[in-house]
Amino acid sequence: MVMRNLKRRKLASILTGLSVSLGVGLFATVGALREASEQGFNRSASVCDMLVGAKGSGLQLTLNALYHMGQSQGNVPYALYEEISDTPGVLWSVPLAVGDSYRGKRIVGVTSNLFSDVRLGGADSTEKLVFADGGPFEYLRADLAELKAELAAHEHEDEHEDEHEHEHEHENEHDHEAHVRSMFKAVVGADVAIETGLKVGSHFTPSHGVEGVSSRHGHEEAETEVVGVLAPTGTPLDRAILIPIGAYYVIEGHEATEDMVEGGARDPRGLSAVMLSTKAGFYRTRIYRSLNDRLDAQAVYPSQEVRKLFAIIGQGDVILRLITALIVVVALVGVMVAIYNTMGARRREFAILRALGARRRTILGLVTGESAVIALLGGMVGLIFAGALIYAVTDQVHAATGVSVAAAPGLPELQLLVAVTLAGAVAGLIPALSAYRTEAAHYLSFNT
Repeated sequence: MVMRNLKRRKLASILTGLSVSLGVGLFATVGALREASEQGFNRSASVCDMLVGAKGSGLQLTLNALYHMGQSQGNVPYALYEEISDTPGVLWSVPLAVGDSYRGKRIVGVTSNLFSDVRLGGADSTEKLVFADGGPFEYLRADLAELKAELAAHEHEDEHEDEHEHEHEHENEHDHEAHVRSMFKAVVGADVAIETGLKVGSHFTPSHGVEGVSSRHGHEEAETEVVGVLAPTGTPLDRAILIPIGAYYVIEGHEATEDMVEGGARDPRGLSAVMLSTKAGFYRTRIYRSLNDRLDAQAVYPSQEVRKLFAIIGQGDVILRLITALIVVVALVGVMVAIYNTMGARRREFAILRALGARRRTILGLVTGESAVIALLGGMVGLIFAGALIYAVTDQVHAATGVSVAAAPGLPELQLLVAVTLAGAVAGLIPALSAYRTEAAHYLSFNT
């Protein structure tokens, strides 16, 4: 009888149901995206325990180093990386150098132990980086130290050597150039491979600047060969191009100038950041405190910075959820008004039911049932709408941050659907009470 009554008022039922679905859909979308985004960002932040970078905003350091967003706030001395790497309690360290890009995709200089040491999902996870094609390049900490010494020797060489020494130097220069050319190799993330068409064997020319898309600023001398493509990770690594960090130091335009102090925040031979994995407990706390006592660097916990980020976002999230909750309330009030407006025309119907033996509570149940069914169907359509909206938005989130947001209906959405259905039944109580008071004799009399 409930469904038949709704079909008789098809247009009104559809419109009131759609208003409920809009509110439920928006409410579910905001909640699911908030939770899934936080999980995705935390997963990405867990690839290392600690980040070391120049003094400044810890959140900016985290976003720039791990999520490839924003600008670098300066460099830390190379000597600090060597010191950190030899500190007791450090399990592994990876230096980072940023500043170039290819077709809008950021190029990050690293050492090759990144591919073997990083665990997706945290240090306790066994999920390693996997290659969809090709493999990693080989460039270790020792290679970087050798290159630094080699560059220092070139910068301080004596200009007044004899002819024999010039010939010897020419031979060394030839070897140096061969060594430099061998460094121009790259591993690209899964998204980079899809969006740029780069694959194993492809060559590309880096551009100066993190938004570099113009060939006018390309490093033509640094043509780079792709040697590996990473499988999708669901982290910002998917949209990064990884190269040996030594390549950064030999690209034209990255050399030191007179106004750049060695070891300062603008030292081109410094590092943008250092990723660390440390032993938990005493070691981690001691390393964190000692680094933050320095004047030239700071240490941050990426997981804490992500929580700070979502604490800020959460303030706006609460407002959005209040607004969407208000939309749901207004929609349920609309259901109540729509049903109440039909009571005058349906009193004779209720009187006939009463005359046939229906109890008052049966009439009460019919009206509240209609309101609950409208709310239930509207809520179900709203969850479908939320799923479609989440699917569309997650692609945008992944494109902007590299973080995969996997939002799927779960217990919170089921609880929301039950709550909306119960609220719909409550909203139907006022018109139901009106029907409950129907006097059969009065509405079936000849004069009525």
